[in-house]
Amino acid sequence: MEKRKKRNIILFIISYVINNLASGVLYDTYVNYLQDVSPQIATSFWAFYGYATFVAALFLLAVPKIGYKKLLMFCSLGTAAAFFCVVQNGAVSQTLLYLATVLALTGVQLHFVMLAPYVAAYTKDMGEKEIYWYTRTYYMGYIGYFAATYLGGYFVVRAFSVIAHISYGAAQEATRYITKMSAPMYQSYMSANRVVLLAVGIITLASIIPVLLIKEEKSDYQKENKEVIPFKEKLQLSGKVLLNRGARFYLLYWMLISFGMGLFTPYYTVFLNRNLHIDKATSSLMVSISYIAIVVFMFFTPRAVKKFGKVGTIVFTVIGCIPFMLMIANGQSFGSLMVPIVGFALFMRAGLANLSSPADSAVSMDVIHDTELRPIYTAIVNFASGIVSILSGLFTGNFLFTEQSGYQTAYYYAAVCYVLAAVVLWIGLRKFNKHESEGEEV
Repeated sequence: MEKRKKRNIILFIISYVINNLASGVLYDTYVNYLQDVSPQIATSFWAFYGYATFVAALFLLAVPKIGYKKLLMFCSLGTAAAFFCVVQNGAVSQTLLYLATVLALTGVQLHFVMLAPYVAAYTKDMGEKEIYWYTRTYYMGYIGYFAATYLGGYFVVRAFSVIAHISYGAAQEATRYITKMSAPMYQSYMSANRVVLLAVGIITLASIIPVLLIKEEKSDYQKENKEVIPFKEKLQLSGKVLLNRGARFYLLYWMLISFGMGLFTPYYTVFLNRNLHIDKATSSLMVSISYIAIVVFMFFTPRAVKKFGKVGTIVFTVIGCIPFMLMIANGQSFGSLMVPIVGFALFMRAGLANLSSPADSAVSMDVIHDTELRPIYTAIVNFASGIVSILSGLFTGNFLFTEQSGYQTAYYYAAVCYVLAAVVLWIGLRKFNKHESEGEEV
């Protein structure tokens, strides 16, 4: 691999790790903070993810014209600005919270959706070795996610104990039943959340440093001696992309997964803390340990892909998640063993679900062979994902989460979505799995 290309991927990975620090806090401390500051946003959080996905998909269409670097700069600056907005003292307007939530999610989501086309741009001539770069990028990113989720919960409790002038153990115990806190104690708890969110905003801003060091050339995102595709023509090409059978089936698969994910993954610590009454620090620790599984399991991705193929690996892991999802949902049934068993289930579900992530990214690019059409197809996938994410968020906010028990029921609905997604992917791409070099071409 050319030295410049390798350096650019490494710099992207560094920025991606920092981006995942912000993402880990968004889906843990930030969501829990919103449960008290704006329940309407918190219970419909996945709808905001959908709105952000739309914005990210629109930005992605600009890649052939402006490249990846400028968009990565926006990710760093936008996400940091969003964290700074929500930590104001006193009442924060709902409009500002709406905008900040969309901006923060847009920053982390745009960074994520650029991963596949960005890595593909620098590894397109590497053959089977490309999967190793996808894997490295993913597991390094999840190291950041793990650190942020654990430390976010830990530092909220630690800051809470300092502000309230109580011991760490007393602060940890108090977070088991947040709604029963006294008014002064509750205010100290909320102040602790704001301190952590402010610190993460500052760290996120630092991710712009590796981005500025990226040395991008036009050939990284444009074909040589070819004009940039006008926006109207891109819309026409979108129809051409969807004539690809593999692209259509992958799109439907991802829509089902996105809807199912939106029912439970943003609310892990909410469910553990407010349904199973596990304290804030322990619930964050349980979720963060599950991210260790992601890193560990990803080491087996190349071996799994070699044995089962990319599509086979994805189908196997999606189905394998379901028993562990149901164990999490029924955590209270395990009595005194609830914490270790639910922790184990979180660990296994996270590991299995993400073992296939590099293969998933690779498949989404394999079905589209034209370099300039890949960002367009990625945008299509994310537009569709945005629609179902909004529907998922509206479903939870207006129906499922009107009662606290809905956070448990969500796991059952998600399990159905996962089964359907696995069936769709296998029916649509099983031939592609057996003969990957014979994938359809646009």
